[in-house]
Amino acid sequence: MPHSGLTPTTVLRYLNRMLGTLLQEIELSEEEIMRVVFQESLQTYSKYFPYKYFSYIAESNFVPGTVNTYKLPKADRIELIGIHKVFVRNMSQFGSTLIPISYNPFESQIFNDFVSMTVTPITFRFNPPDELVIYPKILNYQTASVEVKAVHPKHLKTIPLNMRDEFLKLCLYDVLLSLYPLRHRFENFNTPYGSVQPFMEMIDSAKEDKAALMERWQSLFLKDSLAKRIFIA
Repeated sequence: MPHSGLTPTTVLRYLNRMLGTLLQEIELSEEEIMRVVFQESLQTYSKYFPYKYFSYIAESNFVPGTVNTYKLPKADRIELIGIHKVFVRNMSQFGSTLIPISYNPFESQIFNDFVSMTVTPITFRFNPPDELVIYPKILNYQTASVEVKAVHPKHLKTIPLNMRDEFLKLCLYDVLLSLYPLRHRFENFNTPYGSVQPFMEMIDSAKEDKAALMERWQSLFLKDSLAKRIFIA
């Protein structure tokens, strides 16, 4: 995925431009604006489009006193959300080493049906903040590849190019919502450029604009080719 070029400085410059801070001083400092971005916008964005990366567990990650629980290696300053997929390797289990010996599609289907009846599927559970429980409870999970879901790092470079504008919109709406209770204290104020009326229309519509954005993201999330789906035959 192409790098979006987003950085905290880029986001701050965008927000200052959209809020017109060159002309008028707003109630939030630049530090407070970025705190809104990191604590609100980044968390919300990651809920719909999390940062995914691969991690690996081995016997050294085993949690003593348990049968099937492992400690996930945690990257520096990464907040885990959950687990997307688990790929277990070197597992001995009844039926797991069977190999189809025919290329006939009908025989292959019969084989797959047989395997589905005899092989217990691998499932897992994420125990916050960093524990992975693998089922069924057998003792010979030697290694596994784990696709982890996490909050995007604060350097923002993991946000893809095609979502750059969407993320910037969310940051703007969250900052406007933070300004809402502060800006409604007065109708206008004086600046070195004269009396200025605050951009109340923009602030008042921020809640509806964010709701529309979240609704669109929900539809995009459901259409994601990598999203988990449950099929009922």
